[in-house]
Amino acid sequence: MIKTFNNQQFLLSPDKVLVHVDSNTGFVADLHLGKTAHFRKAGIAIPTAIINEDLSRLEYIIDKYQLTTLFFLGDLFHAQINHEWEIFKAFLRDHKNIAFILIKGNHDILPEKEYILDDMQVEAEPFRWLNFLLSHHPISEEILSTFPKGFNLAGHIHPGGIIKGKARTSLRLAAFIEKKQQLVLPAFGRFTGLQVEHSKDILKRFLIGGDLIIEQAY
Repeated sequence: MIKTFNNQQFLLSPDKVLVHVDSNTGFVADLHLGKTAHFRKAGIAIPTAIINEDLSRLEYIIDKYQLTTLFFLGDLFHAQINHEWEIFKAFLRDHKNIAFILIKGNHDILPEKEYILDDMQVEAEPFRWLNFLLSHHPISEEILSTFPKGFNLAGHIHPGGIIKGKARTSLRLAAFIEKKQQLVLPAFGRFTGLQVEHSKDILKRFLIGGDLIIEQAY
């Protein structure tokens, strides 16, 4: 689904990626790589294949949308250093033709030396890109008002929504959420939660239903 935000066209994809049409720039949020190893260390049996599946999905969207730049809007890596960080660094080395940029989130707490990488740029939030402010945490409307004509792309809350069916059935689905001068992206990582926010500030939800984007206006 193509939508216009701040006079720029974006593709909202069921692949949980936002793509800037004119520049082949992609945005994903909340991968939480390393979370499976973190839980296994605590004695909770989690399949080791999840990180490889998430990286395969990243590779898929890079190829499908011919991305030249990919922004991670925070919470790229979930916890303390573990072997899954080395798997991710190998992924970066295998895609040297792509500009990877991380906007650090609250879970990106690795030692600073780990973020000194030849293959990925690391920035603090908010980071200005074109007439957009990129962040992990959604920027408040009050703060956004101090950035004339600014529009915030963010993550953090793992947004979702509900579709109601017959006989009191319902589905909880991941979603992009549009608010005033803001779009919050769904969590890209598979091993993440889902939050259905009920707020009068929400203008639209773009629910991800299989291969479809389902627009809900409020």
